[in-house]
Amino acid sequence: MTDLFAVSVVSVDGCTLRGGVHIINPDAPFVPQEASFPLILLVDAWWLLDEGYLADGYGMPDREDRYPLSPERGKEIVDGMRLKGEFRELFDALLGKKVRVGEDGCLLADDGKTVLTPRRTAKAVYGEQLTGGDGQDQISRYVMTERNPEEFYRRTAEIVTSYEPGPIRNVPLWSEIAAFDDPDESWEEGDVDEIADLEGAADLSDWRTWVFAGTRPFEESLCADFTATVRDPAYLEHMVGGMRWSTAHTGRV
Repeated sequence: MTDLFAVSVVSVDGCTLRGGVHIINPDAPFVPQEASFPLILLVDAWWLLDEGYLADGYGMPDREDRYPLSPERGKEIVDGMRLKGEFRELFDALLGKKVRVGEDGCLLADDGKTVLTPRRTAKAVYGEQLTGGDGQDQISRYVMTERNPEEFYRRTAEIVTSYEPGPIRNVPLWSEIAAFDDPDESWEEGDVDEIADLEGAADLSDWRTWVFAGTRPFEESLCADFTATVRDPAYLEHMVGGMRWSTAHTGRV
């Protein structure tokens, strides 16, 4: 999946998470408004830490990931979370469950070797849910269930008590774009004729806005602050100020 946003965590205080959403892709020139978005971010961060994929220097060179602790410490934290089982359920609802199977289609334990008892096939247990594809990794063959939007949205209503995204900052002015002159990103003749007389903030759906925005450093990127609260601080045990990563999630499952 293509990254659409970069997410930064400013602080974690009890049940409250504060951070920023950086708009990095012209295909998504907005800040997600759905209450499911902060829960998806919590699940996304949980998975990255569990897999060891979140660390300083990871990600794209122009917006490197940030994590103030070591990957090993991050893994220890998610392993010790009070709600780690619930996060697995949320992840499965968000993206589908990976079901490990043998060559005969029978269910295997997470080690990819032990046959579960009673001996049953994935098709017999999951039936029509098995429409999410299949594959094989370094552990075993697997099949995928479909994602479950209804379940994820139901859990969102139970977990997220508030979500307040702020206005987008660092939006360039039309005058800045019209006056833009860069030898590496120069305008073709006629590119700015339509905007030469426009005033005020630029349109984020206009391609010329993104040509200009793409020359800015990450610190000056399009960004909106957000505040989210959850009903139990245990949902934020793996979050810490200073985290930053990129995501393809929009808040829609």
